[in-house]
Amino acid sequence: MPRICLPSSLLFALVVSACSSDSESTTGAGGSGGTAETGVGANQPGAGGAGAAASSGSNAGGTEGMDTIGLNQGGGTQAGTPAAAGTGGVAAVADAGNSDAGSDQAPVDAGSGPPGMTFFVTSRGSGNGGNFGGLAGADQLCETLAAAVSPALSARTWRAYLSTSTESARDRIGTGPWRNAAGVVIGTSVAQLHDQAAGGASQQTWPLNNPTIALDERGNQVPQQPLVHDILTGSIANGTVSPLGTCGDWTQNTGTTSNGHSNRAGQATNGGVASSWNFSHVTGCAEPTANFQQGTVSQGGGRGSIYCFAAD
Repeated sequence: MPRICLPSSLLFALVVSACSSDSESTTGAGGSGGTAETGVGANQPGAGGAGAAASSGSNAGGTEGMDTIGLNQGGGTQAGTPAAAGTGGVAAVADAGNSDAGSDQAPVDAGSGPPGMTFFVTSRGSGNGGNFGGLAGADQLCETLAAAVSPALSARTWRAYLSTSTESARDRIGTGPWRNAAGVVIGTSVAQLHDQAAGGASQQTWPLNNPTIALDERGNQVPQQPLVHDILTGSIANGTVSPLGTCGDWTQNTGTTSNGHSNRAGQATNGGVASSWNFSHVTGCAEPTANFQQGTVSQGGGRGSIYCFAAD
């Protein structure tokens, strides 16, 4: 029988064509022609048909590819041109970011901060008792702690809930509603938030003796052991300045001021209301060295924390 000689260039093309279908990174899909094999490349999303790059679809198996078994049974998606029905073409390499579950949604970033938070209790005080450097310094503390949680929270306008001789705390915090780090509405309006009489409207959103409402900037409860539920306000129940003092309008660590109870529970003195979140009793203005220390912000069980509200 006569010998048939093929040009070397044609032989090389045939070898390359055969090897190209053996890639474990290719995406297969239902079709006909080529070397039949059920499956798709590991971790790659597919779509009905064969030929062009697979995109945006659920993989039910295919008939192209050589050595890999289809693993993706989800509805993974990626940007690109959907695969068109064809015969035996080699699919383009799919996005390596897709997972076996078939979803390309970005994982939740634990440091992204609580979505929609517009209220929190500071996880610490000024470090100098009632001296925050005035209202501007107290506002800055709120902004600093919020920014440490996420850029989104940093973009908000944060205001410390503190009254002075010339400004009432209730006038500094916007119009509401306000939500804590868990997404719970703690107050719907300035009037509702300050309606603290027995059975008042504020108890609908901030129940008595409930430590899960006033959360800090990271969503933690104010500790009950040791008890540090005293929160500086310089205010009385209606949100105006307290006659008990304001630590020199928050520029001194001497004198006295008033505070509230973050869990709305505890003994009241000096005309305060035990169940009030902003006016329970008098406290000192000095920085403590231990909890329940007289003359300091801890004398009733506290750490010098303040409330922060997003005013925008």
